Amino acid sequence: MIHDSLANERNFVGALLRSPHDVWQVHESVTPDCLTLAYHRDIYNAVIKLAARGTVSITALQANLPEEYPEAGPTIAILMALKESALEAGSATDYAPFLAERSAMRKLDALSDWLKKETRKTDKTAEDVSAEAGLRLNAILTAATTQRPRAIGEIAEKVTQQANNAQMADAPEGIMSGISSLDEILGVLLPGDLGFIIASQADGKSALSAQIGMHAATHGVPVLFIQMEMAAEQMGARELAKLSGISVAQINEGAMDAYQFDSLVAAQRSLNTVPFYVLDMEEATVRQVRAQCLSMQRNGGLGLVIIDQLDKLKPEGKYRDRFEAYKEVTRDLKRMSKGLGIPCITLAQRTRSAQRRDDPTPHVLDADIPSIERDADWIIGLWRKENFMQMNRPDHRGGEEAKARWETELNACRGLAEAITLKHRRRKAFRQCRMHFEGATMRFSEGK
Repeated sequence: MIHDSLANERNFVGALLRSPHDVWQVHESVTPDCLTLAYHRDIYNAVIKLAARGTVSITALQANLPEEYPEAGPTIAILMALKESALEAGSATDYAPFLAERSAMRKLDALSDWLKKETRKTDKTAEDVSAEAGLRLNAILTAATTQRPRAIGEIAEKVTQQANNAQMADAPEGIMSGISSLDEILGVLLPGDLGFIIASQADGKSALSAQIGMHAATHGVPVLFIQMEMAAEQMGARELAKLSGISVAQINEGAMDAYQFDSLVAAQRSLNTVPFYVLDMEEATVRQVRAQCLSMQRNGGLGLVIIDQLDKLKPEGKYRDRFEAYKEVTRDLKRMSKGLGIPCITLAQRTRSAQRRDDPTPHVLDADIPSIERDADWIIGLWRKENFMQMNRPDHRGGEEAKARWETELNACRGLAEAITLKHRRRKAFRQCRMHFEGATMRFSEGK
């Protein structure tokens, strides 16, 4: 968002031309008279009328607008320029608060001028002028408010309808992980959910999130994986490994026989129609991520976005410390997932100090970013005790008895991973499940 009235107005109208259905989220707070340019007002008015009829197109807009605007040129050129300029502008809902506020400020200026004139008149009392000014001020306040309260009965009716739809459906609405024990503690991922997977390096958070994404994609849900940690080819090798049973190392080194290579080719072909997309980015702001999501949502659909990982996301502004910076980042992630109407999974790494605690199980603050707890709908702590044990191998001073105990405990947890719900808005927190992790193919399955 920029504090340039005309630029925001242009982006607002252009965004509506790209996503006309957004008009129903903004038309009450932003009326045509909130816009300063005549052709912007006319286009917005035409979008509202055409949306009510069920279709908005450039051709239909042309038929409802003058052929040309003397101050701006041919209408078709204006429409195409507005639509093109809004390619990365975001949603019209982003600009509604600013436009409503600027319109309210103009009305306050007009009210101030009116008051000056009225107070000079001798035929009106202060009480009359105050009463009229109060009515006008209240109208401005109402128009400046971009959100409207809804009656609890209306909200309850919508929830009841959603519950009925879920009851009648063959499967729950939302996205499942594909791992029954994890689904039992996590439930379905709903539109607008912001979730975090917190784990130490090498505990499998990227592998688990990709597996959830691939499960959704194979069921027809378009998925965007924002990859900032590894190359897209590394992810491709992992997915091929999961499908073919050939280890990632063998794939990367070409260490396979003809039969295995045939399996690899078959796995590759099976991925050709899966709507799972990987975008390599070294770092990005949430606004840049959102622009990519919007583009995909408009052009082919989008049902889930996964971001690997949180510390690669940068704030728009400058802040005195990292905590303030990540307040903006996690807040904007929640706004993004809610605005796009899709679940968002973001990965976060545990700090070194968190891994050195006597109690190694994950904690909600292990990423050292407190705003995660505030903005998340759910948080999963993922850990593999096997890795913790390997990092804490006893030295020779412990003696043979300590070494034997360590080996026994290590063998008991080999190949096991544990997930803990550290927060959940809809379910009980601190529920746990065990999974099996196959390191060679980077795949999770039911615990053994």
